[in-house]
Amino acid sequence: MRLAAKLGLALAGLGGAAGVVLACSDDPHLRTSPAQAAGGGGACAASPGKLPPADCDNSANSSCAANQGCVIDEARCGSKSTCLPLADNKGRDVLDLRIRRLKIASPAALASDFIQNNVVTLNIDLAEKSCGEPGKGLFTWLLQIDKKNNTLVTGGSPPSEDAVGTGFCFARFDLGTNRVEPITTKIEFTGDTFKSVDRQKVKIPIFTDATLAGVIILPITDVQVSDVTLSADGNCVGTVNPDALDSVCADGPDCSKWKTAGALGGFITLEEAEQVQIALLSKSLCAFFSGDNGTKCARDAQGKITYQGDFCSTTKSAGGCADSMWLAATFAASAVKIYDGKGKLSACSGESTQPDAGGDSGADAADAD
Repeated sequence: MRLAAKLGLALAGLGGAAGVVLACSDDPHLRTSPAQAAGGGGACAASPGKLPPADCDNSANSSCAANQGCVIDEARCGSKSTCLPLADNKGRDVLDLRIRRLKIASPAALASDFIQNNVVTLNIDLAEKSCGEPGKGLFTWLLQIDKKNNTLVTGGSPPSEDAVGTGFCFARFDLGTNRVEPITTKIEFTGDTFKSVDRQKVKIPIFTDATLAGVIILPITDVQVSDVTLSADGNCVGTVNPDALDSVCADGPDCSKWKTAGALGGFITLEEAEQVQIALLSKSLCAFFSGDNGTKCARDAQGKITYQGDFCSTTKSAGGCADSMWLAATFAASAVKIYDGKGKLSACSGESTQPDAGGDSGADAADAD
């Protein structure tokens, strides 16, 4: 049985965030047609070390039509003529947003239509049909933009029990030797558009449920954002197109629901990818990238991974030592409430009940209610 078929069967009933690292490297959808390239800001592609155009769109947008029965509660979910903001940042110096669409441009193994639509989008979309999102809400990436001090706080969040009312919190917890917490990076504005001016490592937690038991840590080194354009009221990065939704509020076959207005990128070393386990397939992320039949990447006599990535962690450039894979994507985001998480959920406060999660740091242990 071909790998694509195996993956389809394995993920058919899952829809969980664990599948964010599953794809088929020979998926025919990876080949962008001239018609697809004509949509939005051009084809969503990025060579190693580069970012795609912030507004790129692989869809030809040839089937956009009047909304066919998906009713959006704007009083609850925000304006569908902008970006469905679930909160209001207007007049604030600190803007709280959540990524609502993440379009992966590279690596090719993660950029297939199957993974984008049925794994990434399904889990970023909220379980809020009244907001036009029949997803699972298990994968959250938050942005907190301080326009006065020119800083960006970014990191993951556990699933929210009330995305509209309570909002989200930055995840802060220990899992084994991994400390998961948001990072703060400097940004530079040109008008309403900003980019990061330094690069740090962020560990994004991908949840499979509301506990820490099935968390997958995605470590992205030298993460950067660029060409991120904010709306005048600070509520939106990009816009939503409600006409892309079908009668059950799912994305249509060839019409983009979101127009993105920001790009991000960074690299994952193969050694760290080896530590990211895909429990469903009993395979590491590194082995998935390499196409190895075993559960781990193959190593030579000196213990070095034999697979050659497309990026070098030491020269910070394409090729070279080939010990890493470059990850790039575009995104749309909208306003949400971000709370401090104390006493709400262990994954927010730093407290953990998982036996392999390690102890709290002194600060987090003091904060946990």
